[in-house]
Amino acid sequence: MHFADRLLSAIESKSAPVVVGIDPLLERLPSEIQPKSSTASAAALAMETFGRGVIDAVAPHVPAVKVNSAFFEAAYEHGVGAYFRLIEYAHERGLLVIGDIKRGDIGSTAKLYARGHLATPAFDDVRVERMPDAVTLAGYLGQSAVQPFVDIARETGRGVYVLVRPSDPGADRVHEFGSPDAPFYGHMAALIDEWGSSPEWIGECELSCVGAVVAPKDERSTRALRGRMPRTPWLVPGYGAQGATGAACAACFLPGGTGALVNASRSVIYAYEDTSESQRGGERWQTYVGAAARRFADELRTVAAHC
Repeated sequence: MHFADRLLSAIESKSAPVVVGIDPLLERLPSEIQPKSSTASAAALAMETFGRGVIDAVAPHVPAVKVNSAFFEAAYEHGVGAYFRLIEYAHERGLLVIGDIKRGDIGSTAKLYARGHLATPAFDDVRVERMPDAVTLAGYLGQSAVQPFVDIARETGRGVYVLVRPSDPGADRVHEFGSPDAPFYGHMAALIDEWGSSPEWIGECELSCVGAVVAPKDERSTRALRGRMPRTPWLVPGYGAQGATGAACAACFLPGGTGALVNASRSVIYAYEDTSESQRGGERWQTYVGAAARRFADELRTVAAHC
């Protein structure tokens, strides 16, 4: 089944166009699951335990999670294993998974990245459930950095999201380069629309398996970008801890409230930090994560309904 069709079905099942990002920092984990020793294996176990707890808390409210590989790679081989096991666990809980890997090399290197992060495993001892449903990419080395992933996505019903306009203000010096009417991010948007425009890339929902990462900035430029990519599903960063509101995300949706998946990470997964342990009483940290996920889903459900 085409990725965009699977994604739309998952969103409809929860009536929430949202995804929760799992970005575990050791120093911010609840005290009860902090590493028991200063080893990489202990750190990876703590992050995996936290990730499983987040997945359990948000699964009733959201259709997908986004697992950021960088946070796990910092714990070396132990963390890489935890990353793939978390993907499998999220699938067991009925969630779609975006692997936030941001790879962007060319030639045989791109093909091997695609094989390791998106393809059906070629090894008997690696379960297909450990592969994410989509991955994030940096397309700045051109189509050859993206095409190996797209080829696999087409064959396996998976997808890709290519960076167009990140949420980090420091990235604006790159992405705003050019004239006000022709910024660099606009050029990237046109390329991604082209790369994903072949009929074989388009699902029944009329969206491509080639998506874009687009942060909502001002409404005018966001709507202009949306118009340039009518067949492109968007992954929308910046909500919550980075300052974007649900209202700011409205311009990311197509008419009818489809075409966008809004991400929240820190504002959901660290929601328990707003209440001290002594104030929580008998409530577990997951209660606060689940409640934050529910509020997030409720807000974006309302936003999408009015698009």
